[in-house]
Amino acid sequence: MENNYAVQAEAMSTAELQAVVQEHGAYAREAVWAAMAELEKRGEEIPVKEGFEQPQPETWGQKGRNFLQLFVPQQDYFVTPILLNLNLLVFLIGTALGLHVLDPDAGRLVELGANFGPYTLTGEPWRLLTSTFLHGGILHLLLNMMALVNIGAQLEMLVGRVQFMLAYLLCGLAGSVASLWWVSPEITVAVGASGAIFGLFGMLLMLLLLERELDWKNKRAMLANMAVVIGINLAYGMRDGIDNAAHVGGLVAGMVYGALLLLRSGRYITQNYGAVGNAITMVAGMLVLFVWFYMIPFTGTVRFVYTLEQIGKHEEKAMEAMFLMEKAGENAKADEMVPILEHGIVLWEESETLLEQIEDAPEGEEARVATLLDYVRLRKMSYQMLRDDLQEGRPLLHQKQQQMLGAINQYVAQLQKGDFSEVATRSGLEELPPELNMKGSNGAPLDAAVLDAIEAPLFVLDGVELGTAPKLEPMQEVTDLSPEMIQEITVLQGAEAVAIYGAKAAGGVILITTKK
Repeated sequence: MENNYAVQAEAMSTAELQAVVQEHGAYAREAVWAAMAELEKRGEEIPVKEGFEQPQPETWGQKGRNFLQLFVPQQDYFVTPILLNLNLLVFLIGTALGLHVLDPDAGRLVELGANFGPYTLTGEPWRLLTSTFLHGGILHLLLNMMALVNIGAQLEMLVGRVQFMLAYLLCGLAGSVASLWWVSPEITVAVGASGAIFGLFGMLLMLLLLERELDWKNKRAMLANMAVVIGINLAYGMRDGIDNAAHVGGLVAGMVYGALLLLRSGRYITQNYGAVGNAITMVAGMLVLFVWFYMIPFTGTVRFVYTLEQIGKHEEKAMEAMFLMEKAGENAKADEMVPILEHGIVLWEESETLLEQIEDAPEGEEARVATLLDYVRLRKMSYQMLRDDLQEGRPLLHQKQQQMLGAINQYVAQLQKGDFSEVATRSGLEELPPELNMKGSNGAPLDAAVLDAIEAPLFVLDGVELGTAPKLEPMQEVTDLSPEMIQEITVLQGAEAVAIYGAKAAGGVILITTKK
């Protein structure tokens, strides 16, 4: 390609350029013209111009053929067109699958392999690579591909196919990891080859800085031009919606890779590098990225979104048991349904654990987490009750089960509306004796402050319902108890209390167990 000769000419000394012109018969006409143009630019003497005619302007047909050559692998331009064609092919496939040409939907991009923290950090690290071949619209694609062709035509000729491909892959992965690390614990959907392309620019920058053959007089203009290009692109990347972290990550990785190459070659630009050295460089690079990737915290919005996704999947599977129970009705058989219900119980328990692990929910989402946790626990209790009823041969839709399902439906309505105002807050009373063994329905120790949310609770003493009373004026039977007589106090609230004890427990339940 013509610009390859121009790049080669820039890297040659004045004496070498003059030798090319003098021995013009041994070189392609385009190479000689590139040497002459470079000598003119430097203000140096051109040995001979005779025998050369100025090239005629290209016809439209020639321009078309030259354009098509961009997509065809050639001697020193082999990997670049393959990457170009692969990116174009992925875009066409995505369009055929329904992606919008100008502004593709983020959800569809995630489905096709975009870099998305809640998925990439939880078992799908392949997204670090696949995301580099996806783009956010045709304009994004065209800008990246123009940059790829521009840098590829220069760099691949200098370092060869293998180094160019290794650099592209490592820099693309580095950009993806940098993107995840920078936005964590928030989330974003990241796509594009920009990280890899910035890495190639960084690599060429280091090659020019460190190589020992060109003098600084010839290097200065080239380095200044490249620095301006990189600076403009980084400044443009400061805009909203542009993943500048991937740009910087790829750029730094490319600079490091370029420096390592010149150290291996004694600071000479060459295409000849040993396979063992290539393997060591690749393994070392992957190891660094691996460690960096696993240091990214799985917290905040990333964990929250992942948890909601997992709970949705668990719920879908667990509800299959309920559908089968409804279909079978009173004819449900224990030997068929109990294993299915137990599997559902396991799924609800897993969801409960996931929700309990959220300690830093996004601002404003704490109530949603609390509501979901109550909902999941009620579902688990309902399944356990159904399992026990089947095993004992009891009627399935007895009063307690109906109350439980009614409470569940209330939570479902709350979640669908997104209204979590009814979720109880826990703070207040501290005057209860600290030595009392208090716990919640899940068996976890409970601070006395939980009782602050209880209004007119139902008191239950050793399984006997005593009735309701204001929380500071309990029944006589309760006031007669000394702390030494009480083994434990269990507090039930909200839908959980109503599901077990009915409407009379709307103000909460205080279960008191005495020492026998």
